[in-house]
Amino acid sequence: MLRRIFARYSRGLLAAVIAVAALVTAANIGPARAAEPAPSAHTASHTAP
Repeated sequence: MLRRIFARYSRGLLAAVIAVAALVTAANIGPARAAEPAPSAHTASHTAP
């Protein structure tokens, strides 16, 4: 009986470790790059007189 409980919890722990590894890998890939860089603050056109 103890062996059955250990097997259940070990499978759950293994699934959690795999899920965390997948999330960390996805986070390290990074977000998609923008097609055009955003204009910086000093090049933005202002209509001040």
